[in-house]
Amino acid sequence: MRRMSASSSWRNAETPLSPVYPFNAPGESITLYNGQVAGPAGTAVPGVVQYDCSPKPGISWRLHTEDYDPTSTDRTELSLLDLGFELPVSGTDAVSGWSNGTSYGDPDAALDRVVAHWFNLPRWHGTAHLEARAVDGTPLLVAAGRSVYEVDGWKITLDVRPDHKAVFSGVRQADVYVMTHAMEIRRLNGTTFTAAEVTPVLGALHVGLSFALGRWVAPALPVGQNNEEQTVWGQWGPMLCDPARRISSGWWYPEDQASLVDLLACLLPAFHDPCKGQALRLQMQYAITAIDDRGFVEQRIMSGAAGMEHVMWQEFVLTGRLTEAEFTSRAWPAHRKLRTVLTDAGADLGVYEDRLPAAAAFAARQQVDGDRSADGADIVTRVRNRLVHPKETQEPVYSVKGLVTEIWLLTRHYLVLLVLRSIGYRGSYQDLSRTNRWVGQTELVPWA
Repeated sequence: MRRMSASSSWRNAETPLSPVYPFNAPGESITLYNGQVAGPAGTAVPGVVQYDCSPKPGISWRLHTEDYDPTSTDRTELSLLDLGFELPVSGTDAVSGWSNGTSYGDPDAALDRVVAHWFNLPRWHGTAHLEARAVDGTPLLVAAGRSVYEVDGWKITLDVRPDHKAVFSGVRQADVYVMTHAMEIRRLNGTTFTAAEVTPVLGALHVGLSFALGRWVAPALPVGQNNEEQTVWGQWGPMLCDPARRISSGWWYPEDQASLVDLLACLLPAFHDPCKGQALRLQMQYAITAIDDRGFVEQRIMSGAAGMEHVMWQEFVLTGRLTEAEFTSRAWPAHRKLRTVLTDAGADLGVYEDRLPAAAAFAARQQVDGDRSADGADIVTRVRNRLVHPKETQEPVYSVKGLVTEIWLLTRHYLVLLVLRSIGYRGSYQDLSRTNRWVGQTELVPWA
């Protein structure tokens, strides 16, 4: 591949997307509205609505007036006169409070594009350079700052903010939320669409990228515009998002763009199907909790086990492979069901001492039927059972140093494989049961 010269890079640079709400500093609130609000007796008073980004995300409001009874907190709506809609609110006092957000505009309007604002996404290299502007107005080349995905009839353009490296440099010091990317969604064939048609796309991107990264990231504050770039629809709402982090704990390596394309090609059609999308969303929510490396390890194991149970019910009962009675019978204990679906996926069920020494030592002491050795399905289900059921003593679990942590690693690895197989994904992934892998070390899923 020929190396592109600096002048050639500038010539090929594209104009970045402009977010509707400007990029914020880490933890800085984003102003959604600053204008007149309906006051008492038909008066208008100044007020502000903002998107709070520290210590947790949320919408708050405040009125700049002294014309209210300070003991009154019964306000249920805030009339935003300059925008022409009502915002449902709750009051902390007479002049301030919070809101769970609202949709505004015409939900049936013909949209030419939707602009959304991503929070806490890491930086990865896209396919096009961007010609941005520094704070002082000088031109700034953002190398490989644009990613474009064409999938399921949609064109999704994602532009990184020019100073991403700077705003992410100190995110580990506090729980903050920062807008990192602007995104535009259009129909691939150039036709218009409605809010109802694009909402599943936003949902798939929200859950899917969070599942890939192992923590919640969010495309917030979507704004729908017509072909004259007039805002005709939008949403303000609280976002499900984890604090910004520089390192991902997920199964997807962010520089592997081909695998992200494969994931989106599976996700968007699945989320468009109301029945399949609901089940997939729940499974991925379990997986996000199980993958994340924060909180109690036991909690992550429980979430992972619940996710695997959900997938197994889908694979056995909903497909007619087993009846409900057979699924819950002693003939099909948890380890047998898990082993069956993992074997169908081509997963390696071995427990290796050089990777998981505590789990291998525990497996060597387990008795199983027949002449086989205990495998990953055996020890994952046994440790889970000892943690959950009071009649099972927990002492053998905690007596092996590091066992609970290694069972968590196996649990999240198995759940990721089962979810990816359920949507037909055939790209690469990072084996989450391995902690000694190189950064960016990936492999094809076993069934590819």
